[in-house]
Amino acid sequence: MPKLIYKALPFLVVLAIFYSDIRAAEFEVKSFEKDPNDLAARKNDRTDINGNTCALVKVKTDIQGLNFESGYGIVGDVMFKEGQYWVYLSPKEQRLSIFKTGFVRLDYEIPYPVQSYDVFHMILTKKGSEVNALPVTFQVTPEDAQLTVDGESIPNNEPLKLKIGNHQFRAERENYQGLQKTIKVDEQNVLFQYEMEKIEDAAVQISSEPSGAKVEMDGVVLGKTPVSTFYPPGIYSINVEKEGYVPIEDKLEVEAPKTKQHYELKENVGYLKVNTRPEATVTFNGDKVEANQPVKLIPQVVDVKVTMPKAETLEETVVIKRNDDKTIELMPDIQTGTIQVAPTPFDAKVELNGDAGEHYEAKGSNVFSDIPVGTYLLEVTKDDYQTHESEINLAANDKVTRDPKLKEEPPIDIEMVKVKGGCFDMGCTSEQSKCGNDEKPVHEVCVDDFYISKTEVTHAQYIKFMNEADVSNNGSKNGTEYIDMDADNCAIGYRGGEFYFNGSGKADDDQCPVIEVTWYGAKAFAEWAGGRLPTEAEWEFAARGGKQSHSYTYSGSDNLDEVGWYDINSGDHTHEVGQKKSNELGIYDMSGNVWEWCQDLYESDYYSNSPRNNPEGPSSSGVPTSPVVRVLRGGSWYFVSGFCRVANRGGRNFPDNSKFNIGFRIVR
Repeated sequence: MPKLIYKALPFLVVLAIFYSDIRAAEFEVKSFEKDPNDLAARKNDRTDINGNTCALVKVKTDIQGLNFESGYGIVGDVMFKEGQYWVYLSPKEQRLSIFKTGFVRLDYEIPYPVQSYDVFHMILTKKGSEVNALPVTFQVTPEDAQLTVDGESIPNNEPLKLKIGNHQFRAERENYQGLQKTIKVDEQNVLFQYEMEKIEDAAVQISSEPSGAKVEMDGVVLGKTPVSTFYPPGIYSINVEKEGYVPIEDKLEVEAPKTKQHYELKENVGYLKVNTRPEATVTFNGDKVEANQPVKLIPQVVDVKVTMPKAETLEETVVIKRNDDKTIELMPDIQTGTIQVAPTPFDAKVELNGDAGEHYEAKGSNVFSDIPVGTYLLEVTKDDYQTHESEINLAANDKVTRDPKLKEEPPIDIEMVKVKGGCFDMGCTSEQSKCGNDEKPVHEVCVDDFYISKTEVTHAQYIKFMNEADVSNNGSKNGTEYIDMDADNCAIGYRGGEFYFNGSGKADDDQCPVIEVTWYGAKAFAEWAGGRLPTEAEWEFAARGGKQSHSYTYSGSDNLDEVGWYDINSGDHTHEVGQKKSNELGIYDMSGNVWEWCQDLYESDYYSNSPRNNPEGPSSSGVPTSPVVRVLRGGSWYFVSGFCRVANRGGRNFPDNSKFNIGFRIVR
């Protein structure tokens, strides 16, 4: 049983209490002055909720535990600094209230206008005595017990003041019997000693069939069955739960030294089966399940969704209760259309590959009827002909016709990179100081799919063209110059009835880009190789990396040394193609090495009225001296880095001109 001891104060203390004034003490303001020389409010400023800088009242007193209020509210916490209370007030405040238990509340009318940064000094004393209270000590074993008097937490084994009279005392500690007492404080009862009774825990063992059920006692999760633990004796709420079984709610009486409890769980499930097409996907509440098979479910509302490529999604809501066995049927209808293909040559192979894995093929003309809607890649092939590829978007009940005409296989094998079409901001997007006037304004341009040669056309490739295309020994055909054979830097010679690489000028290898070639020569090569020159928009889209663009300044990097040959690193000559880092699409040398001819005529203000889709350049160059000036792009080994930017249009030339730093690449 808990022990309780009362002890009396010494006689003199009792006598002093008997004769003490039981009336509440009063506050007395000895002085209140404004100090213009005190800068504390400026050095330690605060602002109120209206953003106004506060004034500061310093209260000097030997009374502890003071509380403060004001008409507009005290701003922030009251601080105790330098032996004074620091109280912050809003400007225009008129009242400062001071209160403490055992004192008469003081509502002090401030005699001065209160303004921001003002500092006031108050000297505060008291008259009379505080309301009677006695020093009382509680001593409870164990020492870490939680003690309260009248609902307020108190320390163990430390004196505190309590008013004379009755109080409610509580002591609590885990694994001990709690105490709740009504105590009387007077001159004879100021020390209260208690020893709490320890409660010994009982061993608790809980099992279930089936095992693995979650056990919760009084909101505390003990684990999954079988579970063992220790618990204080008593009666507890217990919950036993396992998915797919009826939960159990019970009261468990825990008794020392050991308490065992076993629970039999009853299965709490129903079954739902969805009959549908084998290729369909079935989900219950977003989770994929087996189609055409019963699925075990705990009672719930099930949102059933059946999806299948090329078909409209079907949905149904089903309520499953315990012991239900339900079957529903959801059969998606596939939407179809027709694609008919008539190729030339007539015996070409036709293949259709759908975006959901569909594959159809035929030889020659064919009608593909009742095939699922979606996107199809049409591929038409025949030996010795170039492959035709195009995309077909087939909608429900559509009939799409294609009549692809294959081109004969080009006489030269050039490695090409596919550039997926898309839209981009064409023009100079860097700092305006680096932009040429003809690179503005920035405007959106969209291009279709195309292929572009991986590298610039080399001397070896161009020599093959000249030898097979009946080019004259002076580098021209039908009076049109293709290459300037007389130029000092032309690395192509003619001997024994054919052209050859002579290694002169600025190229020391036949894998260097061909130079001294005219626009007409570049165009003729492109057509001979089964392609054409790129439009200026196609060139810039490819140089920027197409839809994989990282918005670099140069083609593939912001560091030109990584991707291109220019005046600083070229050594004053061209270099073998493909030696630097490629851009995002795997294309080489689109910045530097040699300028590249484009299909377009040049006009300085063309960007102001360029069409959005697949622009092909102006109808005339806009250059008064020559209406046929053609666009050059990419910069070269001979020029500074600024000309190698992907947006630069600085290169332009007459189509019959050739130079030691001009080459080209082709598109198909």
